Amino acid sequence: MRGYAELEIFTGEELEIWRCATKLVDALREVEFPDLRCHELARAVGKVLGLQVQDGFYGFVDHSWLWLRPLGPTVGRFGFPNILDVYSVGVLPLVRLVDAQATSLPHVGWAYRPANAREDVQQAVVDRLVARMAEVALERG
Repeated sequence: MRGYAELEIFTGEELEIWRCATKLVDALREVEFPDLRCHELARAVGKVLGLQVQDGFYGFVDHSWLWLRPLGPTVGRFGFPNILDVYSVGVLPLVRLVDAQATSLPHVGWAYRPANAREDVQQAVVDRLVARMAEVALERG
């Protein structure tokens, strides 16, 4: 069954980006990246898919996610585009689309709070992730 969010909230392009991100993340092996953090994973997926990363908080948890459109004053009702969260906090599925305009649901919208860019990002891990994702893309043709 296709629900309201799939039919009414997210565009076909956003759904395709989500499907692609899900495949990229699903192809990663935990043994290769045992201490993987959302901060590096978001940057790697963002680089592969051409999306802007955002550091901040999900509730009170340090978190990083991706914007599905560039930030700007004309995006959405509150100036925020929808979110692609590739390492969702405390929920499944791991990769999910989030309606950033939904202010009445506790797990979306206001739960994602932007903050300053992180200074502790492990660029070597990001580079390894991007390389692995490129291999996955080649394997799947």
